[in-house]
Amino acid sequence: MQLNEKIGIHLDQIKQIKGVENAVLTQRDGNPIQSTGVWFSKDEIFNVSSATSAIFNVGIHLHPRDLKYILIEGKKAKILIAPLNSPVHNSLNRILEVQGILDDKHEFFIAITAQPNINLGGIFLQTSECLRKIKTSLITSGETFKPPLIQFNSQKIQNIIEGFNVKENEQLNFKLSPFSLSFSKPISLELKKALKNISMTIPDLKYAFITIEGGFIASKLLKNMEMDMEKLDKTSAMSYSLFQTANRCAWLLKKMHAESILLDCQHSFQFIEGLGKSIFSTVIGKARQKLGLIRLILPQFTKKISNLIKEASEIQDIQTFDIKRMLGELVIK
Repeated sequence: MQLNEKIGIHLDQIKQIKGVENAVLTQRDGNPIQSTGVWFSKDEIFNVSSATSAIFNVGIHLHPRDLKYILIEGKKAKILIAPLNSPVHNSLNRILEVQGILDDKHEFFIAITAQPNINLGGIFLQTSECLRKIKTSLITSGETFKPPLIQFNSQKIQNIIEGFNVKENEQLNFKLSPFSLSFSKPISLELKKALKNISMTIPDLKYAFITIEGGFIASKLLKNMEMDMEKLDKTSAMSYSLFQTANRCAWLLKKMHAESILLDCQHSFQFIEGLGKSIFSTVIGKARQKLGLIRLILPQFTKKISNLIKEASEIQDIQTFDIKRMLGELVIK
């Protein structure tokens, strides 16, 4: 039996689970390998694979040693992205490492789309055996998967050229939106108070931050001594990028916006909540906190944070600078 046929059988088994709509196996560089379920156009195949690949790679960068899966949630669907080289399969990983077949690289991952009322954590447990078989088949096959070369005809080249033609657009927007300057002192204090209340309610909280458009931190709380401020800034920017890419992926798959993301790791959870043009994110240890309880607690605080962000955004709309007018009023002596 050919390798693609073996993988197809395992993916079909995942598709048979109640609530699952689609399953796509992809290489880390975004090269699609196999899928089952919803049909894709040629462009959609590569768009979805590249988007999920970007999410997967950021997730691995944030949690390189213990990422189990990434769960994206929206109104129309849930999307699960799981590495085949998962810590859940430690026993199989050790056997393959002894045989010299497996290294510590996360080469393949699977993206599963399911209905919004389905518990994808449960689906991940149910599909664990299928993922084991897929991983074993891929690694022991000796085959390599290289992305196909992209060819451009004259029409596509012309479309690209037109896409870069900005000279015809003479109506330039000189408005500068100072989003980061819109946080008044009272709002900043309220944001800090909200983060402190979360920390008091959830003892295992390691750090939390609110990131505005562009990946800049508006407010933060740091309890983990291993995390310094420079590393927190990088984590904030990457978490914001992950959420924006998840939004794109959710739109490609289900024409919806991502509302929240969960990165489930061996020893901690990372939650990312969308707040308009901003995000709230926190990393919480697993020692004393259960996932279900955390998911009940956090919305009580994120609603308050969301209202504060909305208030700051309204201030921003009022305090918009007109650069052209400002420069025109300058008098050089």
